[in-house]
Amino acid sequence: VASSVLLILAQRLVRKVCQECREPYEVDEDSLVPYGHLPQGLGPCTLYRGKGCATCNFTGVKGRTAIYECMPVTQEIRDLIIRSAQTAEIREVAISQGLKTLRQSSLLRALDGITSLEEALRVTLA
Repeated sequence: VASSVLLILAQRLVRKVCQECREPYEVDEDSLVPYGHLPQGLGPCTLYRGKGCATCNFTGVKGRTAIYECMPVTQEIRDLIIRSAQTAEIREVAISQGLKTLRQSSLLRALDGITSLEEALRVTLA
C-alpha cells in the first residue's frame, strides 16, 4: 500500500461565524502560539465571534467550512511507513516538509475571520 499512496488528507468541518452579527476583538498573535499557531509577524490580530441574531437563529454561527491537513507521501515518508515507524516520527518528518496540521489550518481560518477561535480549538482537540 505504501508504494501506491500519493497523498493522505484529513478534513474536519468548522462552524462559520455569522456575518450579520459577528463582533471583532483583538488578540496579540503571540497569544495563539500555545495553541499551535506559527507566528507570521502580524502583531495584533482581529478575531471574531458571533453575538447571535435572527439570521443565525441567535446561535452566532451560520454554515460550515472545511479545514484540511494534506500530507504528500514523499519518498522519505514512504520509507518510514514501510519500516513501520511510529506515527509521531512520520508526523515530525511531514511537518518538517511543510505539513500544516488541522489545528494550524483552523487557526488560519480564525485569523481570516471565517470561524471563531473557540470553534477552531474545539474541532481540533489538540
